[in-house]
Amino acid sequence: MNPKAPPPAAGPVQPWAAAACWTAFLCPLPSVAWRVAMLAGADVGFGRAGLYRASAGGFTYVVVLELIQVGAALACLALCRPWGERLPRWVPGIGGRAVPHRLPVIVGGAGNLLLYLIIYEVTASFTLALLRDPPSWTPVEGMGPAQLVVFCLCYGPMLVWPVALTIGLVGHWRRHRQGRSVTGG
Repeated sequence: MNPKAPPPAAGPVQPWAAAACWTAFLCPLPSVAWRVAMLAGADVGFGRAGLYRASAGGFTYVVVLELIQVGAALACLALCRPWGERLPRWVPGIGGRAVPHRLPVIVGGAGNLLLYLIIYEVTASFTLALLRDPPSWTPVEGMGPAQLVVFCLCYGPMLVWPVALTIGLVGHWRRHRQGRSVTGG
């Protein structure tokens, strides 16, 4: 298969799939902003913020986490954008090449499974920690009411991220499956 050849014809992006992809793109960004604010010295109420700000390892950990999270968010958006089907020409070495239509479904499906496992396991752990008497440690320990509201507003959308990605992946898969059946592929 010629990597410069046009990808198989796919149908137009379904409105519901585009909405899901945009939702999946936006969901992690508030938590990224919260952690960037924490690193920048804002009083977000996180009692262990100093550990991340003061050490090169902690700082690097948070910055790498942010880069991975923003990259994953962009990959969610790629499911419904032209640059997700053909890499932009400015990408060194591989620009202009078609993205194999199964690749986003396979890689995105594996990433989506990880999102479900990580996000809902952390949510369950924090919930159980808060229900203990006395409560176990969670990131909200010591937060004031306003800080707790901001924390919840920043991390709450993370619960929607894997669901939105699932819908976006289904839309991508269906659009390319329909495109192949139309072209006989």
